[in-house]
Amino acid sequence: MEINGITFENWAAASANIANGMSIEEVCQILRIEIPVWEDTNTQWGEKLADLMTSDMNMAMKYGEIFQNPKVGKFANVGETVSMDDVLKKVPDYDTFMKITMHQSKATKVGLDAGTIIAEYGLTLQQWGQVGMHYSSWVKDKIHEENATPEEMEMFNDSDKKWAAHFEDFYKEQEANLGEDIDF
Repeated sequence: MEINGITFENWAAASANIANGMSIEEVCQILRIEIPVWEDTNTQWGEKLADLMTSDMNMAMKYGEIFQNPKVGKFANVGETVSMDDVLKKVPDYDTFMKITMHQSKATKVGLDAGTIIAEYGLTLQQWGQVGMHYSSWVKDKIHEENATPEEMEMFNDSDKKWAAHFEDFYKEQEANLGEDIDF
């Protein structure tokens, strides 16, 4: 299946590479299309993926796999690949993962860009996605498959609470009240 001559695999790889910092111009050059064709293709594939996922969750899994490793199709030999081991050096444990997660969450509530926060930790959006999948699987394994101990459950909860409180305090002076000038 193709949209504007672009396969699902190439669209997913292009999307992942854009999230990883590749310019749309470079993506279009690799796909040998013009920017308006990319924009239309991207919109259509995004809508198609939503439809496909309602009937077959394997498409979401495939998209996630390509997003984690976009070295497929026309992007197979493009750019450098950062290994998961290298990414995990930046986010070596669950506590660090929660620190970044809560930083991003609280920062967006005061109008800051989540991607900028992620970049402050030396991560691309693609790498952050990889880290998120890694720790989601790790937590699932710990809690559901290994029957986490009370101490481990406390560690999960304490980390969440600690970083939420830290960044709540950090951004307390920057809270946005978009309706403060509206009288009812």
